[in-house]
Amino acid sequence: MKKDLRSRSMKLLGLAARVGTKEVAQNLRDKLSGAVDEVTSGRLKTRIDQARMIAEQLSQLKGAAMKAGQLLSLDAADYFPPEAVEVLSRLQGKAEPIDWSIVREVLVEDLGEEKIKDFKGLSIVPAASASIGQVHRARLMVDGVERDVAIKIQYPGIADSIDSDLKILKTLASSLLTVTGRRIDLDETFDELALVLHQEANYELERKHMEEYRALMNNVPGFVVPQAIASHSSRRVLTMTWEEGITLQDWLATNPPLAQRNEIGRKLLDLYCREFFEWGFVQTDPNYGNFLIRPKSLELVVLDFGATLRYSEEFREGYVNLLRQIGSKDPQAIVEASLKFGLISEREGAEARRLLAAMMISALEPFSEGGQPFQFKNLEYVKRQRANTQAFTQALRHSPPPKKIIFLHRKLGGIFSFLKKLEAEIDVSPYWTQMVESKPKA
Repeated sequence: MKKDLRSRSMKLLGLAARVGTKEVAQNLRDKLSGAVDEVTSGRLKTRIDQARMIAEQLSQLKGAAMKAGQLLSLDAADYFPPEAVEVLSRLQGKAEPIDWSIVREVLVEDLGEEKIKDFKGLSIVPAASASIGQVHRARLMVDGVERDVAIKIQYPGIADSIDSDLKILKTLASSLLTVTGRRIDLDETFDELALVLHQEANYELERKHMEEYRALMNNVPGFVVPQAIASHSSRRVLTMTWEEGITLQDWLATNPPLAQRNEIGRKLLDLYCREFFEWGFVQTDPNYGNFLIRPKSLELVVLDFGATLRYSEEFREGYVNLLRQIGSKDPQAIVEASLKFGLISEREGAEARRLLAAMMISALEPFSEGGQPFQFKNLEYVKRQRANTQAFTQALRHSPPPKKIIFLHRKLGGIFSFLKKLEAEIDVSPYWTQMVESKPKA
């Protein structure tokens, strides 16, 4: 295990050296060039080359950078030059599994050989793999009954590499922003990334979140949450019951009727409203693979609680107030509420504030009374909102992606994408009423 960590550290040091060499060479070229355009163009090219180096190396090393790269290339794409986003998006690629002998070491170190013997028919071929771990299937006695279980095993050294990975990625992101002429402090954004990624690498915490979420869902029909097996779990190993279901893509391939697609869509919307407005406890990872569908019962299986976040009563009250101001369609009220909530910096100019209000008002379109049921395959709305969001983001000069809502809105964006794939047609006006009239409780 120590050898793996040393190897990773050496690779990261080598990467830093190569990136630094690029920077020194570019500084020299800047001094030799007197043309501003040439300097700007050269700096952008250097940043893209640096991004390419980092993306290629970190995608091989797995870990936090893959997760952070996904966020930067998807949720913060408008902050960076498109060439850089294209490179960072490579970190979204499907993670290849690692050799069984390596993950078995983690099992031995965390559970011991005796507990490993409890797993019957343990498959050495992973059922799934991701950026920080992979899942193996086995059978285990659970409450006196032999059950199929999923064993989520973390790759060695992942938790220890989070801070170094993010330090490299933050340096790159800050450099890319400088090229665009913006002075945006990314400290809080990366602090939030670090907080969530360290949380995701703590499987003991994820187990507790799963147990709490399962208890909250106990009396909610239509949903299934796996049962965590504490006796065979640790900080790097999480064992849970295996829950059957198929992916959204596979379910859609069966050509389900609109009524069934709408039912799944409403379940997702109902779940989000419960999570945020009622519980203040949100599973924020919108990955399609985290929601499986049971075709016969149309139950939703909810998976992966590593990025489950809590939102205080005070925060949710502020969020509801912001929604109410957006509903007023009063640009000044919207901007004032956004400033109070910390969505944008006080230093932003009139144009950025105008575009903020326009973006938020246009976001209300799906909830308009005359547009029900809203058709989520409505590409014209998506294009308009995309253009409004891009115009607003590119007008910003001081405001980073808002720390408070980066993961919450990641979940919302994922739900919208899910509904779009479903081509759902749902009257969503009651959801708006439910949101703005909600009274969050601790």
